[in-house]
Amino acid sequence: MGEVLEYETGDEKSYKFLPLFGNTLRFSVKAAHDCHLAFTRGTAESEPMFEVFIGAWSGEASAIRFNKGEDLAKVDTPEILNDGIISASEFREFWVATDHDEVRVGRGGEYEPFMSAVLPEPVATSHFGFSTGHGATGDFIFFHERAAATENKLQYNFEPLYGDTFTFSVACDHDAHLGFTTAPAETPLMYEVFIGGWENQHSAIRKSKETTVVKVETPDECCGEKTYWVNLRGGHVRVGRAGESEPFMEWQDPEPFKVTHVGYCTGWGACGQWKLNV
Repeated sequence: MGEVLEYETGDEKSYKFLPLFGNTLRFSVKAAHDCHLAFTRGTAESEPMFEVFIGAWSGEASAIRFNKGEDLAKVDTPEILNDGIISASEFREFWVATDHDEVRVGRGGEYEPFMSAVLPEPVATSHFGFSTGHGATGDFIFFHERAAATENKLQYNFEPLYGDTFTFSVACDHDAHLGFTTAPAETPLMYEVFIGGWENQHSAIRKSKETTVVKVETPDECCGEKTYWVNLRGGHVRVGRAGESEPFMEWQDPEPFKVTHVGYCTGWGACGQWKLNV
């Protein structure tokens, strides 16, 4: 994966906004306390919106708040913002998953959230803001800004996957491959999604390297850069195009398993340029 920008924040508690790519925000932050995030439908604070505070209240607690009102969730997290977990001198990683009208917040490397809440109404977020609170400056890195390239190898590159919905863009001539696994490697239990395979005429879902459970006609699907989403909640594998709420492929696994990583590659004869929300 390529390098990403590092963003600085002052101690004035003022959000800076960026486009949100997909439904999961994975980031690293370096701050003494008060990491603040806002998820909105535009480039400014507006309703409806929700906020995530990590290490607020002098580093003693974290919270999820809706429309500047009461907290939907508030948990004691005195260990999150200190020299052992995160500090003003070291980056520490977190993730926020925002799909299914839920907000789930976790630490990098941990797949269960330490804080979650159900939103009182849907929020079709398109942007997020980031800030540090009064008395704290910070530095942020957002993982979705990295670019990735795949060679003609048919060899997966793996990243952690924290949310149920994975969004990606890819530009390739054919054979964009994804592998959803239980470890950062090909595993006995895995889902594979092939887009633009079979000479760019079909796409498919496969389980555990053996069984093709869905195969559909998608003539000339890979042509220029396109954005897709894959939802995996409860083993219901759904694959769709950006801007389309209905999938063009889906399958319910009767024996679902917990996915923790996603691999990406291009098939033989193809190279690709990728953008991933991991």
